Order: sequence, then C-alpha cells, then structure tokens
Amino acid sequence: MKKIFFNLILIFFTTLVFSQDNKALESQIAKQWMDYSKAFEYKDYEKIASHFVYPAIFNNSTSIIVKDKKMMMKAYKSVRENVQKDYKYSLIDEWKLINITKDFLLLDAQYSRYNGDYKQILSGRGLYFYRKVNGNWFLNEVTTVSQN
Repeated sequence: MKKIFFNLILIFFTTLVFSQDNKALESQIAKQWMDYSKAFEYKDYEKIASHFVYPAIFNNSTSIIVKDKKMMMKAYKSVRENVQKDYKYSLIDEWKLINITKDFLLLDAQYSRYNGDYKQILSGRGLYFYRKVNGNWFLNEVTTVSQN
C-alpha cells in the first residue's frame, strides 16, 4: 500500500514539474514570437533575421531556402513592403506548442493584423518551427498556412 501511494505521489510531482517546465517553455516561445512580430512591425530586418538559425525555410507565397542572415533580411523586406495597406501591428490570438523532440518544436499560431485605427485587417495562421541550438531556441522555418 505504501509503495502504491509513493508511486502515485511520484507520478503526480513528475507530471507537475513537467507541466511547469512546459508552461515556462511555452511562455518563452510566445515571448520570442512577440519580439519577432514587433521587429516586423518596426521594419527591423536585422532583428528579425537574428531570430533564425541558418539555413532556414521561408514559406510565404513561395518556398525558399534562406542560406544566411542577409538573404533573410531581403526576404522579410519584400514581404513587409507588400503587406496589407495601412498595416500597423500583429497580435497572436491563440497558439499551440507542440514538442516534436527535445530540440525541435512547433508553434502553431493564429494571429491578427491591425491597422493604425486598431481595426483588424487580416487574420491568419502560421507554423513556426523552432530548433534549439546551444541552449537557445531559434526559428528554423516559417510557413504561412492561410490568410483571409
């Protein structure tokens, strides 16, 4: 009986610790996404590019393999210059973090874009693949799934 009770307590605490670790990771990745989004808002292409590990994959209207930071900055500049008229900023509406391996995860995000009058001008979905490199998480692939 003591053994069963001990095992149940052990399972409970292990689950609790894993859940807390996962929540911390989820919070960290969501914060990184917001930082990335803010850089897009301010046309800070250098900062956007610093969120990636290379080579990276960029799937917007066409798929490209981005070899380096300079190429990523050029790709994002093109996207930003052709974004919706009156675009001001983006917010993440909801997200789901999927741990694929201990060093690879996916942020499946629903987001909205707004104009200067705080009116929604687009809602979309993006798949943001992160890879852990030297203890830090970096974007490895961004895929635009749908827009309306």
